Amino acid sequence: MRLDLFSVTVMTALVAFVATGIFVVETLRRRDAGAGRLWAVAYLCGTATTFAYISWAAGIGGAVAIAIGNSAFALTPAFMWLGNRRFNDRPIGWSSVIVGVLAVLTFVAAVIRVPVEGSWGGWVVMAANVVVFFLAGGWEATRRPMGRIGNAHLLSAVLFAGAAFYGARLVAFVLDGPEGTFFVTWFGSISANIATVVLTMVAVVVTSILRANKSATQRYEWLGENGVAADGIMLGRTYRDALRDMTERAGWRRELVSVIIVHVDGLDEMAAAFGSDAADELAAQWRRSVRRHAPASAFVGEDGDSTLAVCGVATTAADARRQGAAIYRGCIDDLADNPTGLLPVVGIGVGLTETVGYDPTVLMNAAREAAMRASRSLEASVLFGGLEEARSHLT
Repeated sequence: MRLDLFSVTVMTALVAFVATGIFVVETLRRRDAGAGRLWAVAYLCGTATTFAYISWAAGIGGAVAIAIGNSAFALTPAFMWLGNRRFNDRPIGWSSVIVGVLAVLTFVAAVIRVPVEGSWGGWVVMAANVVVFFLAGGWEATRRPMGRIGNAHLLSAVLFAGAAFYGARLVAFVLDGPEGTFFVTWFGSISANIATVVLTMVAVVVTSILRANKSATQRYEWLGENGVAADGIMLGRTYRDALRDMTERAGWRRELVSVIIVHVDGLDEMAAAFGSDAADELAAQWRRSVRRHAPASAFVGEDGDSTLAVCGVATTAADARRQGAAIYRGCIDDLADNPTGLLPVVGIGVGLTETVGYDPTVLMNAAREAAMRASRSLEASVLFGGLEEARSHLT
């Protein structure tokens, strides 16, 4: 079966349009303002490239159409690189300046050289920039914390494959020329379109999965290393082990241990209404606040999507309440200064070993139940758990 350039070009345009449409619609639905938005711009640039080249083939635009197509094509891996940096929570200010400068350089090179060299004018500059951006994006995808995700390895492989293909195509172009037999056979427009289709399909799937994984309720698990998340909060399994050890040792000495559960309510609703970035910012601020205002000798760990637990030694029940109140006031003050202007409901529940005993599971359950009641209560922000069970045992 022989493939003609027109059929392959139409196939590439159709794949790019459908993939871009799906990703952009999902980005708008999620109100994603982070890495997903930059990846969506990358796919839009790929679609713009196709339409620009089709416009030139139809005799519309001339050198300007080719220049637009070349610069849009260079911006495709460039925005993938920026999206990867944003995914890794790294600054993109200077990176954006580099992208803008190289995109303008690609556009100007095409405008100047196309009237002299024909449709391939300025292609060498574009291909060199494409290779650089593919390599930068692939390297960023291997860096932590993104590199800790299995699917990110596939994205880095896609970007490195794109760099290898266009690097080899650039070398063949320089050595053999655009009309050379070797270049036309192995690196001509048909081969480039087929490679674009394959890379686009894989990239869309992988970036969709990565975007779904990075949310307000899941982002910290993959950021963790050695049982502690990047923001200093213990992961759930680590915290449970620490709590089990502390309650066991405290039981030998009959020391008072308190578990303070900090529960926030409304993050999911805020994400649906204002976007995942707003919910992410609130979640990050809330986690930092709990860790900052918890006693220095206490363990702070995860206990579900919207719950943190603080475990420490208290001298009395009043001291445990004071600790819980300090955390509550700190969270409210910090969240009130959040730039999003949103304030979720915060509830504090306290479980004490003198009330429910030294079983860590019972202790956590009592504190969770009290935190849920506190988040719905208009009268108290800090409540003790397990009081009814203790009264029933006394009677």
